[in-house]
Amino acid sequence: MDRILEFLKNYGIGALEEYKRWSKKSKIGLIVNPIAGMGGRVGLKGTDNKYELALKLGAKPVAPGRALEFLRYLMREIELYTYPGDMGENEARNAGFDPIVIGETGDVTTAEDTKRAAVDLSKTVELIVFVGGDGTARDICEVIGDRIPVIGVPAGVKMYSAVFALNPRACARIVNEFIRGRTSFELREVMDVDEERLNSTSPRLFGYMRVPVISNLVQNAKVADRGNKDGVAVNFLRIFDKNTVYIFGPGGTTFHLAESLGFDKTLLGVDIYRNGNVIVRDASERDIMKVLDRYDKVKLVVTPIGGQGFIFGRGNLQISPEVLKRIGKENVIVVSTVEKLRDLDSLKVDTGDEELDRELEGYIEVLTDAGFVRFKIECYS
Repeated sequence: MDRILEFLKNYGIGALEEYKRWSKKSKIGLIVNPIAGMGGRVGLKGTDNKYELALKLGAKPVAPGRALEFLRYLMREIELYTYPGDMGENEARNAGFDPIVIGETGDVTTAEDTKRAAVDLSKTVELIVFVGGDGTARDICEVIGDRIPVIGVPAGVKMYSAVFALNPRACARIVNEFIRGRTSFELREVMDVDEERLNSTSPRLFGYMRVPVISNLVQNAKVADRGNKDGVAVNFLRIFDKNTVYIFGPGGTTFHLAESLGFDKTLLGVDIYRNGNVIVRDASERDIMKVLDRYDKVKLVVTPIGGQGFIFGRGNLQISPEVLKRIGKENVIVVSTVEKLRDLDSLKVDTGDEELDRELEGYIEVLTDAGFVRFKIECYS
């Protein structure tokens, strides 16, 4: 077989390297942070050091489901290495893999478990896939830096770093192409915002990791918006109806709109406003659903994340698929400065509900400082 492939290579048919890659299974590492993202729907701005509080508020696991979605699209012709139990083993077996399990963990996993798993896996595998958020990315970056390639399945609350695929399906495609030797590599930023700093959405840079990249399937890092928010506020006030309930999502632009209406909004939270009064401050998914049960005229106001374009699925998990289905796309108002839109090729959604993501795709009128601008919403599916 090698002689045939070598002969074909002499005539420009480069199948030899492809055959060699397939004849030797790639070693892929999987780390699942089982508590990542749990705080989102209950109104927490992250789950780091808040696991007990998240449980008390009724939070449910997010990362295992995201891991399973990734694994369903991952090719089988690999050696999958992972950590025990909820850190990857359970998800891998549920997806039909027979993983090689190393290491050990306690009953409740910690950041130290993530770091230890990254170090252990890096000694054997060619690529580490982690399922988590910015905190998980920071932990892995701290111990392995850019020594081996790493790619993230987004499952946290914020995910401002540039090391995440757009969604679990996109991540599986990137890994499949990595196995075939068809990805490029970039040093990508690991970012995080301190959820306790309520007056800032600007993330800090914590380091870089080497990421396999396919164009348009890996998200960019969050960047600050320096555009004309006053102009957005002026145009919003022209369409404002005092008898309508407005659900304001997180972000600097929506914060500025709230200021123009005269109420004190949380910068990283979801706040609900009607006729001069704050109905709910820093709302959870449950709070939003109660408001939807009570009122008929409701609008949802969101702004894309600068540099990324996400309007759902990053930093606003309280606005869940169930909430969005109740509100309806026709009652979503997207606000943005023109300057922010210039850096985006589209608006993006990653709600965790694949069917809903596809329903949200299409064009929407975005309210900007220059008036309404028609812009595309898309997801990778």
